[in-house]
Amino acid sequence: MLRFLRSNKNSLPDDEALLEAWHLAGNMEALGQLYERYIELIYGVCLKYLQNEADAEDAVMGIFEQLIEKTRTHEVQNFRAWLYVLAKNYCLMELRKTRTVVSGADFMHFNGILHLEETAAREARLRDCIAQLPPAQRSSIELFYFAGQSYQEIAAQCGETLGKIRSAIQNGRRNLRNCMEELERLKRE
Repeated sequence: MLRFLRSNKNSLPDDEALLEAWHLAGNMEALGQLYERYIELIYGVCLKYLQNEADAEDAVMGIFEQLIEKTRTHEVQNFRAWLYVLAKNYCLMELRKTRTVVSGADFMHFNGILHLEETAAREARLRDCIAQLPPAQRSSIELFYFAGQSYQEIAAQCGETLGKIRSAIQNGRRNLRNCMEELERLKRE
Protein backbone atom coordinates (compact mmCIF):
# COMPACT_ATOMS: atom_id res chain seq x y z
CA MET A 1 0.00 0.00 0.00
CA LEU A 2 2.77 2.46 0.89
CA ARG A 3 4.50 1.71 -2.42
CA PHE A 4 1.26 2.57 -4.25
CA LEU A 5 0.90 5.87 -2.37
CA ARG A 6 4.51 6.83 -3.02
CA SER A 7 4.40 6.06 -6.72
CA ASN A 8 1.03 7.80 -7.09
CA LYS A 9 2.34 10.90 -5.29
CA ASN A 10 5.41 11.01 -7.52
CA SER A 11 3.21 10.96 -10.62
CA LEU A 12 1.57 14.25 -9.59
CA PRO A 13 3.08 17.39 -11.07
CA ASP A 14 5.29 19.25 -8.62
CA ASP A 15 4.57 22.78 -7.43
CA GLU A 16 6.99 24.33 -9.90
CA ALA A 17 5.37 22.55 -12.87
CA LEU A 18 1.90 23.69 -11.87
CA LEU A 19 3.11 27.24 -11.28
CA GLU A 20 4.83 27.23 -14.66
CA ALA A 21 1.62 26.00 -16.34
CA TRP A 22 -0.18 28.91 -14.72
CA HIS A 23 2.44 31.44 -15.82
CA LEU A 24 2.90 30.20 -19.38
CA ALA A 25 -0.66 29.32 -20.38
CA GLY A 26 -2.79 31.03 -17.76
CA ASN A 27 -4.03 27.58 -16.76
CA MET A 28 -6.37 28.36 -13.88
CA GLU A 29 -6.90 24.64 -13.28
CA ALA A 30 -3.18 24.25 -12.56
CA LEU A 31 -3.25 27.13 -10.08
CA GLY A 32 -6.38 25.70 -8.46
CA GLN A 33 -4.76 22.29 -8.15
CA LEU A 34 -1.67 23.89 -6.61
CA TYR A 35 -3.74 25.88 -4.11
CA GLU A 36 -5.82 22.82 -3.24
CA ARG A 37 -2.65 21.02 -2.10
CA TYR A 38 -2.19 23.59 0.65
CA ILE A 39 -5.77 24.53 1.45
CA GLU A 40 -5.66 22.79 4.84
CA LEU A 41 -2.48 24.68 5.74
CA ILE A 42 -4.06 27.97 4.65
CA TYR A 43 -7.27 27.26 6.56
CA GLY A 44 -5.22 26.43 9.67
CA VAL A 45 -3.27 29.69 9.40
CA CYS A 46 -6.49 31.67 8.91
CA LEU A 47 -8.20 29.95 11.83
CA LYS A 48 -5.19 30.61 14.05
CA TYR A 49 -5.19 34.34 13.30
CA LEU A 50 -8.89 35.08 12.81
CA GLN A 51 -10.16 32.62 15.45
CA ASN A 52 -13.51 32.23 13.71
CA GLU A 53 -14.40 29.43 11.30
CA ALA A 54 -16.58 31.57 9.02
CA ASP A 55 -13.94 34.31 8.82
CA ALA A 56 -11.25 31.70 8.15
CA GLU A 57 -13.30 30.22 5.29
CA ASP A 58 -13.83 33.67 3.80
CA ALA A 59 -10.11 34.38 4.11
CA VAL A 60 -9.24 31.14 2.28
CA MET A 61 -11.28 32.39 -0.69
CA GLY A 62 -9.81 35.89 -0.45
CA ILE A 63 -6.29 34.49 -0.38
CA PHE A 64 -6.96 32.55 -3.57
CA GLU A 65 -8.04 35.79 -5.25
CA GLN A 66 -4.84 37.47 -4.06
CA LEU A 67 -2.87 34.44 -5.22
CA ILE A 68 -4.11 34.94 -8.76
CA GLU A 69 -2.92 38.55 -8.77
CA LYS A 70 0.33 38.13 -6.87
CA THR A 71 1.65 35.09 -8.76
CA ARG A 72 1.48 37.15 -11.93
CA THR A 73 3.92 39.72 -10.55
CA HIS A 74 6.06 37.76 -8.05
CA GLU A 75 8.72 35.20 -8.77
CA VAL A 76 8.02 32.35 -6.36
CA GLN A 77 10.88 30.03 -5.42
CA ASN A 78 9.30 27.96 -2.64
CA PHE A 79 5.55 28.01 -3.20
CA ARG A 80 4.53 26.48 0.13
CA ALA A 81 6.55 28.96 2.22
CA TRP A 82 5.53 31.87 0.02
CA LEU A 83 1.85 30.91 0.28
CA TYR A 84 2.13 30.62 4.07
CA VAL A 85 3.49 34.18 4.29
CA LEU A 86 0.80 35.42 1.89
CA ALA A 87 -1.90 33.83 4.08
CA LYS A 88 -0.43 35.20 7.30
CA ASN A 89 -0.17 38.72 5.87
CA TYR A 90 -3.71 38.52 4.50
CA CYS A 91 -5.05 37.56 7.93
CA LEU A 92 -3.09 40.31 9.68
CA MET A 93 -4.48 42.86 7.23
CA GLU A 94 -8.00 41.55 7.84
CA LEU A 95 -7.47 41.99 11.57
CA ARG A 96 -6.24 45.54 11.02
CA LYS A 97 -9.30 46.34 8.88
CA THR A 98 -11.67 45.30 11.65
CA ARG A 99 -9.82 47.34 14.24
CA THR A 100 -10.75 51.00 14.36
CA VAL A 101 -8.25 53.79 14.83
CA VAL A 102 -6.29 52.97 17.96
CA SER A 103 -6.07 55.32 20.88
CA GLY A 104 -3.34 55.16 23.45
CA ALA A 105 -5.68 53.45 25.90
CA ASP A 106 -6.64 50.78 23.39
CA PHE A 107 -3.27 49.36 22.42
CA MET A 108 -3.73 45.72 21.63
CA HIS A 109 -1.20 43.09 22.56
CA PHE A 110 1.22 42.98 19.65
CA ASN A 111 4.15 40.55 19.84
CA GLY A 112 4.32 40.98 23.60
CA ILE A 113 5.26 44.64 23.31
CA LEU A 114 2.16 46.77 23.64
CA HIS A 115 -0.50 45.88 26.17
CA LEU A 116 -4.09 46.88 26.77
CA GLU A 117 -3.88 50.05 28.81
CA GLU A 118 -6.40 50.48 31.60
CA THR A 119 -5.05 53.34 33.66
CA ALA A 120 -4.28 56.94 32.84
CA ALA A 121 -0.92 56.64 34.59
CA ARG A 122 0.21 53.79 32.35
CA GLU A 123 -1.02 55.64 29.28
CA ALA A 124 0.97 58.70 30.37
CA ARG A 125 4.11 56.55 30.71
CA LEU A 126 3.50 55.19 27.24
CA ARG A 127 3.16 58.72 25.85
CA ASP A 128 6.41 59.69 27.61
CA CYS A 129 8.17 56.73 26.02
CA ILE A 130 6.80 57.59 22.58
CA ALA A 131 8.06 61.16 23.02
CA GLN A 132 11.55 59.81 23.74
CA LEU A 133 11.74 57.86 20.48
CA PRO A 134 13.90 59.19 17.64
CA PRO A 135 11.75 61.28 15.23
CA ALA A 136 11.54 58.65 12.46
CA GLN A 137 10.48 55.94 14.90
CA ARG A 138 8.04 58.22 16.72
CA SER A 139 6.26 59.37 13.56
CA SER A 140 6.14 55.84 12.12
CA ILE A 141 4.71 54.41 15.37
CA GLU A 142 2.12 57.19 15.63
CA LEU A 143 1.04 56.85 11.99
CA PHE A 144 0.88 53.06 12.16
CA TYR A 145 -0.85 52.60 15.52
CA PHE A 146 -2.73 55.84 16.10
CA ALA A 147 -3.66 56.83 12.54
CA GLY A 148 -4.06 53.23 11.33
CA GLN A 149 -1.94 53.77 8.21
CA SER A 150 -0.25 50.93 6.35
CA TYR A 151 3.49 50.65 5.79
CA GLN A 152 2.98 51.78 2.19
CA GLU A 153 0.98 54.84 3.21
CA ILE A 154 3.59 55.84 5.78
CA ALA A 155 6.42 55.35 3.29
CA ALA A 156 4.66 57.53 0.72
CA GLN A 157 3.84 60.22 3.29
CA CYS A 158 7.37 60.30 4.76
CA GLY A 159 9.20 59.89 1.46
CA GLU A 160 11.05 56.82 2.73
CA THR A 161 11.46 53.28 1.47
CA LEU A 162 9.19 50.54 2.73
CA GLY A 163 12.17 48.83 4.36
CA LYS A 164 13.08 51.95 6.36
CA ILE A 165 9.49 52.29 7.60
CA ARG A 166 9.35 48.62 8.65
CA SER A 167 12.67 49.03 10.41
CA ALA A 168 11.55 52.24 12.16
CA ILE A 169 8.36 50.58 13.42
CA GLN A 170 10.18 47.44 14.56
CA ASN A 171 12.92 49.43 16.31
CA GLY A 172 10.34 51.81 17.76
CA ARG A 173 8.37 48.91 19.24
CA ARG A 174 11.54 47.47 20.74
CA ASN A 175 12.50 50.85 22.20
CA LEU A 176 8.98 51.33 23.55
CA ARG A 177 9.08 47.92 25.19
CA ASN A 178 12.45 48.69 26.78
CA CYS A 179 11.30 52.11 27.97
CA MET A 180 8.05 50.76 29.43
CA GLU A 181 9.91 47.92 31.17
CA GLU A 182 12.36 50.41 32.65
CA LEU A 183 9.55 52.68 33.86
CA GLU A 184 7.73 49.67 35.35
CA ARG A 185 10.93 48.61 37.10
CA LEU A 186 11.42 52.12 38.49
CA LYS A 187 7.80 52.21 39.62
CA ARG A 188 8.25 48.98 41.60
CA GLU A 189 11.40 50.26 43.33
